[in-house]
Amino acid sequence: MKKIGLIFIAIVSLTFLVSCNSSRFQVKESIMAPDNNIPPLHGKWTIDRYIDSPYNKGAGLSKDSLVDMDVLFHKDAVIVGGDYALDPEYKYKNVNIYDYLLYKYKVDPEYLDLEDTMVDIITVISDNQYFYEFIKYDEDKMIIYDDDRFYFLDKTVDEVSKDEIHRYINVEKSIMRISNIQEADTLRSGVLLGIKSYGYDAEAEVDKWDYRTIWIRASNRTVSSIYEIDNLLVPRKKGFWMVDVSRNSDYNIIRDEIRATEMKKYQDDKVVDLNFFGLRSVEEQRIIPVQNSVIKNILYIGNDYVSSEVIDLKDGEKTLEVYHVDYLKDNKAIKISDLIGDEGFQTFVEGAQSIMKSDSTAILSEESFGLTRRNGYWIMKGRLNFESDGEQYYKDYNIKAIPPKELVNYDVLAIPWDRIKSKIPEAIDAFTSPNEDIVVVVTRANILVYPIEDNEISSRELGKIKLDASDSVVMAEWSTGRYTPLWEEEVLRHISTISD
Repeated sequence: MKKIGLIFIAIVSLTFLVSCNSSRFQVKESIMAPDNNIPPLHGKWTIDRYIDSPYNKGAGLSKDSLVDMDVLFHKDAVIVGGDYALDPEYKYKNVNIYDYLLYKYKVDPEYLDLEDTMVDIITVISDNQYFYEFIKYDEDKMIIYDDDRFYFLDKTVDEVSKDEIHRYINVEKSIMRISNIQEADTLRSGVLLGIKSYGYDAEAEVDKWDYRTIWIRASNRTVSSIYEIDNLLVPRKKGFWMVDVSRNSDYNIIRDEIRATEMKKYQDDKVVDLNFFGLRSVEEQRIIPVQNSVIKNILYIGNDYVSSEVIDLKDGEKTLEVYHVDYLKDNKAIKISDLIGDEGFQTFVEGAQSIMKSDSTAILSEESFGLTRRNGYWIMKGRLNFESDGEQYYKDYNIKAIPPKELVNYDVLAIPWDRIKSKIPEAIDAFTSPNEDIVVVVTRANILVYPIEDNEISSRELGKIKLDASDSVVMAEWSTGRYTPLWEEEVLRHISTISD
């Protein structure tokens, strides 16, 4: 009876929590492209004051303040003090300010002398990277959060001209040249490398894979820091997300689930777990006993998509699937035509035809494709699964199509692959920064970092990170300029190991 009573209380509590969350935190969200004639924010605004975060009071005394600086909005650019973003995109959502401030900054509106009301949250994105987020709580009043401070903005002019925007940008460029900062900014690079390591699950007696992220930051062709964190830290337009693979073993059935968690909540936030009370949803009770054991390993992850290999342990079938990060819970693979269109789909079919002719049991599925590395680039490959003598087999083939930007945002080698191999014969992979200042070379045993000088790999080694023979790179995301220290701040929030 006591156990039943506890379960009843848990169900009631969880129902109450869900109902509270669904009724209070409602969000309307949309994306506005940079070529809109009327951007959601416009005109000239002035920063007149700030309030320090309650968790960092006094820490900002030595920081440069944005007070009295102008913030300009135009369809061609957004300027905040000395920073600017060209061809901006705007992400808009309407939220309750109490929920938003508590959820993201752990403060309530009273701390900022604001009322509990609905506000507009407008995020500015440039070159696929986060610039600033604005809290618009009145027609002519906004707040931005920067470096542990809440800055308050007042609108002073309704519209700004293109000429005025260009004057601000040209002045900033001149200041950078005079103070010799422009070269330093150009040579700030950082990369998040996602590493997959093979292991063995002795308890379940099946394969398993672990994932970690290596962060490398370079300034002026010198490595400034190298950190390592557990799981895959993925930069997205919405901010940073953490991706891992969770393995569940219930009813003697093994199920791998690729999970993506948005990194917004503080680390002491708690998650209610139904299994804590020994409960299962009706859906779980119904479907778990009839599922096959399935394990997954990630082949590639980018800003919005995950490519994985799915292995059915019952019959040994190994398939390729690609998922959108936002819909991983749906467990529904996307079709290749959704990414590369009808013309790309034809190359997918043509690549499979020769294999299908040689084996009549092969079945072509539009969802059976993925990504792999070859000669320093991500390439698309298709897979045909077939059966022979009661056994499952597969054949992979290259898809003669360049991965679209939606799938792979940056995939350029500043130095051709043959020259990299000539300089470092043991290289099996390589990545170069958008700034073309460093090259990251992968061998069977190490990750090596070198500067790029005069369009060649320098003989001066900047860093070395040991790898196991089974390790492979599944992610490479680059930051440059002012974004590099911002990315490192996020890495430090999740730090587990500091590499020498």
